[in-house]
Amino acid sequence: MESIREFFRSVVAPAPEIQREVDRFDPAMEARVLAEPYATASEMVGRRTFGVRRQEWSAWEDKMRVDSLWSDLGIPHAPYRVVPVDDAPRAAVELASDLGTVWVADNTEGWHGGGEYVRWVPPTGGFEEAVSWYSGRAGLVRVMPFLDGLPCSIHGWVSATGVAVFEPVEILIFRHADGSGLAYSGVATLWTAPDHTRDEMRSISLAVGQALRERDDYRGPYGIDGILTLDGFRPTELNPRMSAGAGIQLAKVDVPLGLLMRAEAEGEINVDHEWLERSAREHRKPGIHFGKMVRREVRDEFHVALSGGAEVVATDDEAESAGKVIAGPSATGSYVTGQFDPDRVGVGPPSGPFVAAVLNLASQRWELGLPEMAAAPYLIG
Repeated sequence: MESIREFFRSVVAPAPEIQREVDRFDPAMEARVLAEPYATASEMVGRRTFGVRRQEWSAWEDKMRVDSLWSDLGIPHAPYRVVPVDDAPRAAVELASDLGTVWVADNTEGWHGGGEYVRWVPPTGGFEEAVSWYSGRAGLVRVMPFLDGLPCSIHGWVSATGVAVFEPVEILIFRHADGSGLAYSGVATLWTAPDHTRDEMRSISLAVGQALRERDDYRGPYGIDGILTLDGFRPTELNPRMSAGAGIQLAKVDVPLGLLMRAEAEGEINVDHEWLERSAREHRKPGIHFGKMVRREVRDEFHVALSGGAEVVATDDEAESAGKVIAGPSATGSYVTGQFDPDRVGVGPPSGPFVAAVLNLASQRWELGLPEMAAAPYLIG
């Protein structure tokens, strides 16, 4: 996330050589800058942005604020405390579940995502290390019980005609098997939520989308992340922008999605929400979209086959292969991802156990040094 923030800083206040090249390309200053989903600046490289998020929209990404929205809308959510960093251990003792607590930072260093500023603090300790990590990075942290269950999300799109609501998506967040941390690794759409879960999550998404439109004249995509517990879906954050789970559901819809999103934010187009919801459902494809950045440089790939349950083994027999794991170049070493056959992996159950097994096998085979990954349990109430 810091690399994204650094990019935005570089175009909001560009180096002289960058500004000269832009001015040479556009001497009449007629060009517009296509804003990225995270952008909030109304001007970049001396030009107006197109499709930028309004400040009041992006403010909902602050984890210190969003729980008030759940309360206002009557949406069940976990108990929490927003406290100064030094007071977090006391709040953690009060709120801890059997698995401890989860802490997340305010936006002192700017917006954040992908679990970058989230820490799992076990019930038996780790307070000092967590306080040390957050000190200097945050003024406040939100502390809530560690919720046992499946990480998942629900998405929607607000337009002038109404609110489109999409389908639940599994979030691939793994626990370090030794209890030392969490690892975000992507999203998957093989999981089919039970009807009552789907209805609950879609109802929450609709209520949130309507509230965003009424309160802030919001336009465009949004996502709600949370945990599917034995007691139902419990939201933990709101992403007022395009996010991975929405993007993969809309990817096959035959529209220039980036331009559509920006034009909606600018008020230059009113997307038919019923058409968009129907199109997303009709074009939704089951798949696993995961990736992991690693320090070690690896350029390799191998096929995997299922070996009982969600366990996997490397195979040279493409006839029994469920797909392949690929390691390629990245800015900091390598990027590990994969291409898998949904029918071989299995449509319906969560994909987390399979992907965790794939990452563990890749780490062993390529000596990546990743902690052993364990998938969250799938609890159905």
